[in-house]
Amino acid sequence: MANVKEYNDILTKLRKREFSPIYLLHGEEPFYIDRISKFVEATAIEEHERDFNLNVFYGRDLNQNTLLETLKRFPMMAERQLVVIREAQDFNGRWSDLESYFENPVSTTILVIDFKYKKVDERLKWVKTIRKSAVVFHSSKHWDNELPGVIESFAKELKYRITSHASFLMAEYLGNDLEKIEGELRKLTISIPISQEIGESEVKKHIGISKEFSPFDYINALSERNTEKSFTIAYHIGKNDGNTPLLLVVSNLFSHFSKLMVYHHLRGLGTSEAKRQLSSLGSPFQLKKVANTAAQYNQRKTALIIEKLREIDARSKGVSSGTVNSGELLKELTFFILN
Repeated sequence: MANVKEYNDILTKLRKREFSPIYLLHGEEPFYIDRISKFVEATAIEEHERDFNLNVFYGRDLNQNTLLETLKRFPMMAERQLVVIREAQDFNGRWSDLESYFENPVSTTILVIDFKYKKVDERLKWVKTIRKSAVVFHSSKHWDNELPGVIESFAKELKYRITSHASFLMAEYLGNDLEKIEGELRKLTISIPISQEIGESEVKKHIGISKEFSPFDYINALSERNTEKSFTIAYHIGKNDGNTPLLLVVSNLFSHFSKLMVYHHLRGLGTSEAKRQLSSLGSPFQLKKVANTAAQYNQRKTALIIEKLREIDARSKGVSSGTVNSGELLKELTFFILN
């Protein structure tokens, strides 16, 4: 969760108009990089100052001499100027050639380097130079077990509260797309009063997760080994494959039973270190869900289920499947898991 804390700390300082001379934003997750970059642009210079004091470069077209000349200019009829390098990862030059500027940045210039989809080597001298007096932010992808906490943090940023069940449901349904998660949360705030906590029913209603066709209700039914409910949900999902693709169902089942396999292994070790590692499976709510499933499926059965899921995934993509449709595959999978 370091990503979210550091991200919020940077935004807090920007709201207070406490600016750094340089922002090196890098990493595999573009969401935080885009948000910080746009927030700097929105707060560092006024709208009417942008024609003369906002300079945007793109990495693939970046000329070092032109950049340095721009960085050293004085702002025109404004307190500061802003220089943004977008897609900085495409720069063909050497960042080390800019070290002299990184050591002594111009006080009236703010430089934002958007280095997306890859991580810079923070051991390099030019990166260490920036870190001494400016901001270096690594925007890494979140693990699946971190997503409910991320969602709760986003909700808090919007002045809302969300239950752990609701954040877990959103994480399972929306996946690791932070842009989509934030957008769906904002939609929820339009329909739900700020005084009301966002619960599971609100998420299902406003995000469009139908209880009848939800793959997460299917997982819950299988976890409880509820035969009637499992086959009922499997039937409806198979019948409405366009709304709930089999690939999505299998993917979420694979994630759940993979965590179960890890749980069985760590619990079997019985060491204090193993107990500590159990927390890596997710939030207390997620861990409880896995533990409840463990009471129904032993380690051997879990391994067989994972193997079956790989088979169903391959067949759903046309490997040795003949004319079997999604509904028949899901019915076969349900029977295998429950027996």
